[in-house]
Amino acid sequence: MQDRNIDVRQLTDNTGITSEELDELDTLVSFDQSLNIMKNALRLSGNPALGLEIGQRENLSDLGMLGYAIASCKNGWDALRISESYYQTTTNLTIVEMDVSEGIWTRQSTPIHPVEPDLIRMIVEEDLSGTVKLSREFSDAKVELLEAHFAYPEPTYVEKYQQFFDCPLVFNAPVSQIVFPETYLQITNKGHNRITGDLALKLCDEMLDRQDTQRSLISKVHMVLLKQPDNFPSVQVVAEELGMSERNLRRSLKDLHTSYQDIFNNVRKEIAIRYLQTSDLAMEDIAQLVGFSDSSSFYRSFKKWTNKAPTAYRS
Repeated sequence: MQDRNIDVRQLTDNTGITSEELDELDTLVSFDQSLNIMKNALRLSGNPALGLEIGQRENLSDLGMLGYAIASCKNGWDALRISESYYQTTTNLTIVEMDVSEGIWTRQSTPIHPVEPDLIRMIVEEDLSGTVKLSREFSDAKVELLEAHFAYPEPTYVEKYQQFFDCPLVFNAPVSQIVFPETYLQITNKGHNRITGDLALKLCDEMLDRQDTQRSLISKVHMVLLKQPDNFPSVQVVAEELGMSERNLRRSLKDLHTSYQDIFNNVRKEIAIRYLQTSDLAMEDIAQLVGFSDSSSFYRSFKKWTNKAPTAYRS
């Protein structure tokens, strides 16, 4: 962003975190905060191919301790095992599924939560192009993809896909995934260092322990709200169910750069998007189902959450 003369501090507008916190390796960024950063980046840059360009610039060091652990691996198999075991030490916007069979290695990428089409493309682009870039960085050998599939229409800048992935491309595919030959996993890493790798893995374990404690509270609040979608509980009721005082719950969520209201709005947004995409319910009915007394209030809130009108999610 700096090479476009854009103030990087603007990326964190309306996110609840600062640009300085983003530079810290142990800062936990929520899914919603990441989405807001991406929306800001797309708006400020005016570049629809931004996700693809970001992925191409990624380095193993960007993954923090996980990157150091991967860089110290003995071979591709080792790197794959560690990536699967410790990917949660990084901020994840996608559900990643990997499979090795019949001589090929596939890596699928699906956004964790429903998002608007522009962000789906950006998230998948960044994830898959970043994976290819890091795979090339891991090995001195040329990494040749067999195929690259994308579960969305061909973008207007498809030539950038062709140039970077350098393989057959499939758009409007059932899933987004990249396909490698299994032989890539047998490549030996010349930078293998067991001592460095062991230390990095130990620090990754410590990060996972800390994140489990932090993320579990957000997940618990999320689940309490989902259990009563027809009559969302107040913050006081949620706190009581979790065995905490309301003050303690609010303070703990603030320490995690979120709040009861943020989680509540996220739950309502997720439910609303699913109703919009999978049902023919009238807007007034969906508004009531997610806790609004009228469709006008729902419309304003939904547009604030997603920067799009609810009708944009109707198929």
